[in-house]
Amino acid sequence: MPSSPLSRPEPFSVFTTPAFWDDPHISAQMLALHLDPDAVPASRPHAVIDRSVAWLVDVLDLHPGSRVLDLGCGPGLYACRLARQGIAVTGLDVSRRSIAHARSVADAEGLPAEFRRADYLQDDLGHGYDAAIFVYEDFCVLSPDQRAGLLRRTRAALNEGGAVVMDVTAAPRFDHEHPGVVREHDLMGGFWAPSPYVGTHETWTYPELRLVLDRYTIDTGTEVRQFCNWLHCLTPAEVTAELVAAGLTEPELFGDITGAPFDPTGPTFAVISRTAPS
Repeated sequence: MPSSPLSRPEPFSVFTTPAFWDDPHISAQMLALHLDPDAVPASRPHAVIDRSVAWLVDVLDLHPGSRVLDLGCGPGLYACRLARQGIAVTGLDVSRRSIAHARSVADAEGLPAEFRRADYLQDDLGHGYDAAIFVYEDFCVLSPDQRAGLLRRTRAALNEGGAVVMDVTAAPRFDHEHPGVVREHDLMGGFWAPSPYVGTHETWTYPELRLVLDRYTIDTGTEVRQFCNWLHCLTPAEVTAELVAAGLTEPELFGDITGAPFDPTGPTFAVISRTAPS
């Protein structure tokens, strides 16, 4: 049963991310946003993705035949761009709709890319990768325990010397988050369900953890559903500790996934960490 609106849950006590991404109605809205070259709610603008892929190829020394794991690949925006350069990519995502789109693009272009519907927190990741990418700050929607498990499993999937690259929501971002409640008919213009419905959006903050929860309660009149989107705003020291605990090296720091210089006041940062010697 959904929690009662206005009752603050314990940190990370509810995890609805797979249900959000694989919901038939929501996933259609998200795919449209992914494919809009200028939209930002689902992915980076496509011009930024182009720059990110160029940087990844250069900084990781990727070449035809290199193997890359794309965790949470969505509709293949990064994976297909990498595969067009002859890089063999395995993309994993929980969204049936996104995986179907990614496969259709790869098949139409004959790309060296494999896409599997999978929950990267528990399903097999494969092995023998030269690099793993985890983009759009998805690391920060996970609990500390989920992050630890994923990092350990990703490290095991990499070749010796293989790299993990991810972007992270930075601690300064928390200062711009504030509690609040919004209740509207067809909240967000029909994003959450076919009209009509009533949507309640609660924002909760946990200052002691630099944690934010956006909870959406969607009442269609015949069904009530709830989606909890967590955002953990982290410091480089916190991320470094988690990487090292998983058997990875202290990371190089960047401002974002395009390789911009690290800015300690910025809302995001990116890391490159490699497998540590056993």
